[in-house]
Amino acid sequence: MYIVDFRCRPPTPQFNSYFQKDFVASVQQRSGAQPSPAFMNDSVDDFIKEMDEAEISVGVAMGRNSPAIDMGKLKFPAGILPNDHLVDLQNRYAGRIVGFAGIDVSNRIHNACDEIDEYVGRQGLKGIFIEPCRAFLGHPDDERITPVYERCLDLGCPVAVMSGPLAGPDISFADPTPVDRLATRFPELKIIIVHGAWPEVVKATAVAMKHKNVYLSPDSMQFRPGTTPYIEAANLFMSDQYLFGTAYPLRNLKATVNDFKQLPFNPDAMEKALGLNAKHLLNL
Repeated sequence: MYIVDFRCRPPTPQFNSYFQKDFVASVQQRSGAQPSPAFMNDSVDDFIKEMDEAEISVGVAMGRNSPAIDMGKLKFPAGILPNDHLVDLQNRYAGRIVGFAGIDVSNRIHNACDEIDEYVGRQGLKGIFIEPCRAFLGHPDDERITPVYERCLDLGCPVAVMSGPLAGPDISFADPTPVDRLATRFPELKIIIVHGAWPEVVKATAVAMKHKNVYLSPDSMQFRPGTTPYIEAANLFMSDQYLFGTAYPLRNLKATVNDFKQLPFNPDAMEKALGLNAKHLLNL
C-alpha cells in the first residue's frame, strides 16, 4: 500500500532546535507515543530506515517560520527554519522527502510572496505551511494574507494551515470557521487543515463536506478523544479529502502506521487516506 506521511519533521539540527528532546519526551509521555531512535540519534539516514520499516514511501517535511508563543506551562520557542534547508532535504532524499516552505505571513522574518516565488516557484517545494495565529494572532481568512493565497493560486500550490489546541494562545484558534470563509473566497485554493482542527472535529468535517478544496490532516490528533467523526466522514463523503500524517517526532512512524491501520476506515477510504489522496494532491 502506498503511504505518504503528510506531516513529519526529519531529525536534522535545524528541526531539532525546535523539537527539543525533553519537550518531545514530555508530549510522548502524556500521549503514550513511542520514541524514535532516529530522532534520539539526530540521524536523517536512520529516519529513512524507519520510513522503510513503516512502509512509508514519502514524507512531507513541513517548514516553519513563526515567533515564540506562551501557553502557560507550555512554552514554544520561535520556529525559524530557513527554507533552503527544505530544498536541501528534498534534493538530497529525492523521492522520499518533499518539502513545504514555512511562510511568515506577518512579513517580519521575510517577504512572504517573495519567499513563495523563490522556494515554490523556482526551487520546487510542494506547498507552504502558515501559522497566522502565531504570526499576528490572525485567522486564516485574515485579509492581510490575501496576497499569499493569490500567489499560491498562481503557482498551483497547496496551503497547509495550522489549527488545533496549540495553534494560538487559546483554544478558540482551533475553530475551522475561518477556513470555511477562506474556502468560500478561494474555491480553487487547495487548503489543508493541519491537526484537523481538533477538538472541533464535527465542525471540521462539515467544512470539508461543504468545500471539496479543503483537506483534513488530523495526524497525531486522530488518536485523541472524540475523533471518530473523521473516520465516519472519510467513509462517507470525505474519502478524497483525508491526509494521513504522523506528526513525527511526536509519534513513532511504524507505530503510527500500525495504529492507523487498525482504525475502522473502509478499504477504499483507508487506501486513499494513507497515500493516494496525498499522491494526487502533490502530483507525486
